[in-house]
Amino acid sequence: MINQSNAKGLKGLSRAVLIAVIAFVLSVAIFATTAFAGLASQYDVRIAVDGNEPIVIATNETEPIEILAQANITLTDSDRLDISSFTAGEGGTIKIDRANSINVDFDGVINTYTLYEDTVGDALASLGISISDDDIINYEMADAVADGMVIKIKPAMSVTLKADGESAKYAIHQGTVSDLLALAQVTLGKEDYTKPALDAELKADMNVTVYRVEYKNVTKKESVAYKTTTQNDSSMYQGTQKVVTEGVKGEDEVSYKVKYVNGKESGKTEISRKTLKAPVNQVVKAGTKKVPGASDVKSNGVTSKNGFTVGQTISGRYTHYCACASCGTGSGMTASGKRVYNGMPDPYYIACNWLPMGSVVNVDGTNYTVVDRGGSGLSTVGRIDIFTPEGHAACYRYGTGSCTLQIVRLGW
Repeated sequence: MINQSNAKGLKGLSRAVLIAVIAFVLSVAIFATTAFAGLASQYDVRIAVDGNEPIVIATNETEPIEILAQANITLTDSDRLDISSFTAGEGGTIKIDRANSINVDFDGVINTYTLYEDTVGDALASLGISISDDDIINYEMADAVADGMVIKIKPAMSVTLKADGESAKYAIHQGTVSDLLALAQVTLGKEDYTKPALDAELKADMNVTVYRVEYKNVTKKESVAYKTTTQNDSSMYQGTQKVVTEGVKGEDEVSYKVKYVNGKESGKTEISRKTLKAPVNQVVKAGTKKVPGASDVKSNGVTSKNGFTVGQTISGRYTHYCACASCGTGSGMTASGKRVYNGMPDPYYIACNWLPMGSVVNVDGTNYTVVDRGGSGLSTVGRIDIFTPEGHAACYRYGTGSCTLQIVRLGW
C-alpha cells in the first residue's frame, strides 16, 4: 500500500530535478553558443620582422599593438611599424623594421650610420655608396644587415701604365710600381727603368712610364774645325788684319756607342776616331803699326752690328766741316755730347749716319771716331764728314774726295 504523503514528496522532487536539468542544459547551450561565437570572430595575422620569414598568429584583437603584445613582440622608439598591408578584423601583414647601427670602413675611414635596410646591398645603396667589380668588400650584397656590423670596402685605384708605345689603365687596390708591372705582365730589361721608381707606392690616378734602354754602335763622318793663328805685321796699321791662309775644315770618321731611351738618343760615348782629312789652320796677319789720329782704340768685343763687321773695308767719299755757324749750329756740341771748337787739338772726329755712335774707322791710314750726325747725304754707306779744327778756310782747302774706310770698332 502506497503512502500518499510520500508519493506527493517524490512527485515534488522529480519536478525540481527536471527544472535543474533543464537549467543546466540551457546554461551549457548558452556557454557553447558564446564560445563558438568567440571562435568565429578570430582571424590570422602575419607578422614580419626585418624582412625575416613572417610568423602567423590567430587573434580577435583589432589594434596592431595588442596583436604584437599577443605575439610577445615589443616595439622600441627606433622601430618602424608598417601596417599598410593589414586590415583590422580581416588580417594581412604587420611589418616591423628595426633600426640597425652599422659601421662602414671605406679604405681606412670609418663612419657609423643608423638605417632600416635589410641587406648590405640595400644599406649601401641608401647611403649612396656604389661598389664596382674591382672593389673588395667583406660581405655579399645579399647578406642581412646586423646591428653593430662593420662593412669594409677597399676601392680599386686607377693607375695608368705607359710602356712600349702603348698606354693602358689598370685597377689595383694597393702595392708598388713593381706590383703594377706584374699585373700588366710587363718585364724590364737589364738597363730599363721606370718613373716613378719600382719601389714607389701606388696612388690613385698615378702615371707610370717604362723607359726602355738600348745601345747601338754608330759610325759617321764629322767635320773638324780649323784653328786660327795670328801673326803680327809691323807694316800694317793697328786694328787692321789680313787673312794670309784660308782655314779649311778637316774630316774624321768617328765611332760612338749611342744610348737610346724609348727610341730617342740620350747620350753617346766615343769609341774610336780616324782622320780622313786633316784641317788646314787659318793664318791671319794683324797690324802693329801705330795709327795716326785715334790710335788708342780699345776693343768692346763687338764683331758685327747692323750688317757691318770689324775689319770690313768700304769704298767711300769724304768732305770736311768745322765748328763755325756756317757748318752747323755754331754751338760746338756734337750729337754724341762731345764738344768741339775751332783751334782745338785735332780730336780725329767724323760725322756719319750709317755707323753706330762711337765706332772707329780707319780712313786711308788714320783712325777717326764717329761722334756726330748730319744731313741725309751722310746716310749713304761710305759717306763721312771729317771735323777740321783749323777752321772754315781749311775745310775748303782740304776739299772732298774718295777714300777707303776700314771698320776698326763698332760702337763705344
